[in-house]
Amino acid sequence: MLLAVDIGNTNIVIGLFKADKLVSKLRILSGGRAQVNKIRGGFSSAIISSVVPRLTRVIARHLISRYKIRPIIVNWKKIKNLKVKIGNRSRIGVDRLVNAVAAKSLYGCPLVIIDFGTATTFCAVDKKGDYLGGAITSGLAISRDVLHERTAKLPAIEIRRPSRAIGRDTVEAMRSGLFFGYVDMVEGMIKRFKSVIGKRSKVIATGGLAKLIASGTDKIDVVDQDLTLKGLNMIYKQRS
Repeated sequence: MLLAVDIGNTNIVIGLFKADKLVSKLRILSGGRAQVNKIRGGFSSAIISSVVPRLTRVIARHLISRYKIRPIIVNWKKIKNLKVKIGNRSRIGVDRLVNAVAAKSLYGCPLVIIDFGTATTFCAVDKKGDYLGGAITSGLAISRDVLHERTAKLPAIEIRRPSRAIGRDTVEAMRSGLFFGYVDMVEGMIKRFKSVIGKRSKVIATGGLAKLIASGTDKIDVVDQDLTLKGLNMIYKQRS
């Protein structure tokens, strides 16, 4: 059994694989050492993708001390069968490369991969299967929080799809601007990426808000919430 751990800025997603089957999944908040104790046994190996170095160290020490398992910490050098055609490969968020490994194998190329996490990332994989780079912008939750924190009268609101574009009160107007504005941004970025890598590129979405955004557009072909975990399983199998 393989423990796959995806450490993000907001959440840690943990998956347990038996062969190629994801048999269980757990999502916990990234804050606080106590969260690490929610990682339970039943596995014989582990692999970690992380964009939070501090938490990487905490979880790796936990696995070593409690389970005597030294996890594989993924970086670009450990990823095979993916040519990364960017300048400073050591600076790229490794989760973006892990997603590309999974999407390339599962859905074919060329690809636009969108990860709706704390930040929203767009990644391009060309028809040869090479990773070209991408774009990064603030996540929808960050945009919502900034509106509330940096203004005197705009409230904190739940993110959800509004029923109309023209809001009839402040909350409706905020939801419209956030949701429809974000959907239009996503569609625009997809169009720009496809103009480079091909109009027939498949668009794959993952991350916590992927389903919500996909509900507002027909430009996303597949929503795969487990894309990063699947990529980690593939990278583990390709390691030798």
